[in-house]
Amino acid sequence: MQGLTELVLLGIVFAGFQIWWLSKVFLNRPRQPRKIGQPMRANSLQGERNALQKIFDQS
Repeated sequence: MQGLTELVLLGIVFAGFQIWWLSKVFLNRPRQPRKIGQPMRANSLQGERNALQKIFDQS
């Protein structure tokens, strides 16, 4: 019975370590930096879309 208790405690410690490591790797990634003072544009691809539209309209 004592060996089973130790095995369960070891499993809990191992699972906790795995959860901690995965959270360090996947949840704490640095965010993409953005320029200060410039708001994010809602239609950031509008210029490319307009250029493609002109190309397709000509053909």
